[in-house]
Amino acid sequence: IVVLPNLTKSSTKSNEFQKVLLAHSFTWIGVQTMFIYAFFYLTEVLQLGESAGKINSIAFFILSLVSAVLPVLVLNGFAKKIGMVKTHLICIFIMALGYAGIIFFGTTVIMYYIMIAVAGIGWASVVSLPFAIMSEKVDQRKMGLYMGIFNLAVVLPQLVASFKMGEIVNAAPDKSVVFVIAAVTLAISGALWLFVKNDK
Repeated sequence: IVVLPNLTKSSTKSNEFQKVLLAHSFTWIGVQTMFIYAFFYLTEVLQLGESAGKINSIAFFILSLVSAVLPVLVLNGFAKKIGMVKTHLICIFIMALGYAGIIFFGTTVIMYYIMIAVAGIGWASVVSLPFAIMSEKVDQRKMGLYMGIFNLAVVLPQLVASFKMGEIVNAAPDKSVVFVIAAVTLAISGALWLFVKNDK
């Protein structure tokens, strides 16, 4: 809400920074919703009972493993060839597809793991590229200030996911809504990244 009016009256460089904030914030709404509420999906949709906690831990391990390996082996090369923004938005759309895949195909633990691994492609980009993209869009002499503002695009969406999305998830009879929220917000984020200038 704060960013949108500013886009019409700010300088081009400031506009680019604010576009990054807007796109990145939607990423974190979806990611944080998945982090907090995936357990409810496992217990109520897959009906895993007491084993849900273990399955959830393994899924997050897979997500982290993909995000640890992929930037070095794949994303760095792609970013050099097609630009960081284009690489990132492709990964974000893949993450949205991974979340959507859980809704449609995640009816077994193995398929859930596979779809989480797909989502890990996006997570690999989230933990590696946005800061580098942001740092190219701002005055280097004020990097500390911009880093603080950039971190708000993570913290404030986390609060939205913790409180507002929590109300939606708790009220929903079908806990698949967790991944509906994640898929939709990541798709919106990917669409918003299309408007950020891609510097090679």
